[in-house]
Amino acid sequence: MAISPKLWPAVAALAAVPAHAADQLEAIEVENARERMEREGQLKDVVQQTEVVTEQKIRDKNAGTLADVVDQESGVNVNNSCSMCAIKRVMINGLKGEHTTVLVDGVPMHSTVSSYYGMDAITASGIERVEIARGAGASLIAPEAIGGTINIVTKEADRDGLIADVAGGEHGYRKAAVVGTAVSDDGASRTTVSAQYDNQDQFDGDSNGVSENPARDNRSVVAKFSRDLGAADTIDLRVGAFRSTTFGGPTGIDRHEGIRSETVDGASADSGEFFRDGDVRKQWTGNPWETLEIIDTEREEYTLRWTHQMGMAGNLQVTGSLVDHEQDSYYEGFDYANEDRTRFGDVRFNRALGMSHLITVGVDYKDERMRSESRAAEEMGIDGDDFDHRDLGVYFQEIWTPSRSLEVKLAARVDRITTDWTQKTAEGDEIDTTLVAPRAHVRWNHSAHWSSRFAAGRGYRTPLTFFESDHGLLEDGFAIDVDEVESSRSASYALSYESERASATASVAHTRVEDLAFIETDGVARPTLRNSNETARVTTADIAAGAELGGGFRVDASAVHFAYSDDYKQTFIVAPVEDRIRLQGAFEHGPWRLNGTVTWVGPRDLTEYGYGGRYNRWDDADDDGVVDSGELKDPKETDAPAFFTVDLKVARDFGETFSGYIGVDNLLDYSQAGDEETPLFYEGQPGEEATFDVAHVYAPLRGRVLYAGLQARY
Repeated sequence: MAISPKLWPAVAALAAVPAHAADQLEAIEVENARERMEREGQLKDVVQQTEVVTEQKIRDKNAGTLADVVDQESGVNVNNSCSMCAIKRVMINGLKGEHTTVLVDGVPMHSTVSSYYGMDAITASGIERVEIARGAGASLIAPEAIGGTINIVTKEADRDGLIADVAGGEHGYRKAAVVGTAVSDDGASRTTVSAQYDNQDQFDGDSNGVSENPARDNRSVVAKFSRDLGAADTIDLRVGAFRSTTFGGPTGIDRHEGIRSETVDGASADSGEFFRDGDVRKQWTGNPWETLEIIDTEREEYTLRWTHQMGMAGNLQVTGSLVDHEQDSYYEGFDYANEDRTRFGDVRFNRALGMSHLITVGVDYKDERMRSESRAAEEMGIDGDDFDHRDLGVYFQEIWTPSRSLEVKLAARVDRITTDWTQKTAEGDEIDTTLVAPRAHVRWNHSAHWSSRFAAGRGYRTPLTFFESDHGLLEDGFAIDVDEVESSRSASYALSYESERASATASVAHTRVEDLAFIETDGVARPTLRNSNETARVTTADIAAGAELGGGFRVDASAVHFAYSDDYKQTFIVAPVEDRIRLQGAFEHGPWRLNGTVTWVGPRDLTEYGYGGRYNRWDDADDDGVVDSGELKDPKETDAPAFFTVDLKVARDFGETFSGYIGVDNLLDYSQAGDEETPLFYEGQPGEEATFDVAHVYAPLRGRVLYAGLQARY
């Protein structure tokens, strides 16, 4: 009896010499024969539903950050939750951004703390591909990935080479990136080094002196070194440094002028003086600092992995990582800084047993400690949000291949979780629990072209910080009252078709989350992060298809519907997308490459997301600084209209070394403030001062951007 053909890739991965396994989502997957994976609906050849964003697709998108890379991919929605600080939440299968886990070469490198500003700080240079695995159980070592995982695979050096890319465009868009690779003469040492700088200016679509999209400045350097130590051992080392600055709010000044105005000019008498005639659609007349938001982040990443081959059927893999993430912020006079340090370790053993079984056993440990400070919070007598979070997990996985057409992956984790908000009480850990997370994945190949994937699993996550669910307006401070771990159950089914020239996948997924964390604002002294008593439910249905038409033409299309339960909708700060259709076309002929994308987003009833009771104007007629009956006027729009955007890019090769490109994002220049209304608003109760906020968001916050660039490859 021969080993099942379905098991050969796994056995080959274990027996490979040398073992190039550092960039695997799970240790048992094979990366030796990578498909181009460019068509919509084409899944990675693994048991779980995994879409791949290739290096070519990243270039076609002109993506500068991770948020750009994954935006509008199947089942993915990138939500801009604040017009001032542009906090980006990457949602998978309709779950919130805090339920998406970012892996780098299979290692969880991003925590909840880094996820709310980190998606725009992760630069795209040096990324070979991004793998999006959906649903609880998408990662063996990340039970908190209730929505799914995004695995960033660092470019692997296979030859000596250099790629340089420079671009510029409207609204201060600038990008410069370089990726260098080197391989030793004997092939035993491989090095990849990448660096990127990108910048964009503020965008003020209605020219009222307050930006709807902030300025952003990113800088990064990443180096990866691999060395084969003989025939059985490989060492991989990755080091990364990232710096990012976001500047939103008043236009026409720099950060120092804005902050200095708090001391020089003081505060307006009330928020009705922020705009001419108290109307958020008219010119800003308040002091610069009263709408100023600045977020500086600095991040360092270190990962070391040792892979040891043990005969022909097994290997041992030991991984350690350290991440130091710092944030220094200014939110309209409320300062907030933190340092988040995460240590992670994983030891796993993989072995093939018999003809059709492959097992993985392992143990991992995560220690995350965050310390924050805020002068404004101290003056208000507010406790900080410092925490110590530890998770010790033991896991087991088996891949069983009983026949050529059936593959079953069963796994379970047992986690000991402790979380202590150190400034909350003196009683010790607020959360101290042991949880079990089983998950199952089944792939059934019906024929050479058709296959089904079933998945079911449990996940859990400890809510850690107020900022994971809200943006930065903190004039009332914040509080944390969490005492339960979020727990989820999910199930999904996907039907796929694939041939040489076409592919398609239709899928449906349902997830329910108990004890979901959200920001409570009603009946509390200040906004409070706490667990919901209701069960959040979301169902995602999507279809994606692509085909090669011949003659250099390719077409792709996708459609997705997110159905959120009513209780779940009320926990969102910004209304997410419910319906989206995307059409893409690409044409290659000789040195030319043309691609375009049309995206349609459907209408939404914003009152379902708590958008009611918001107004454009506060007419404080008696000048008493509080809301009287009839003083809040011109209600905000609560029926978000459907809209569509168009992106185009043309590239041309000039010989084997150089290529040039020109493109436009948002060709029709559609933006919320420019075409609909500003995201700024007033709300309030009679007898109280009106509250000014910036998150009435439902459409793009940045208009058209024309750009051009030049790339050199050696």
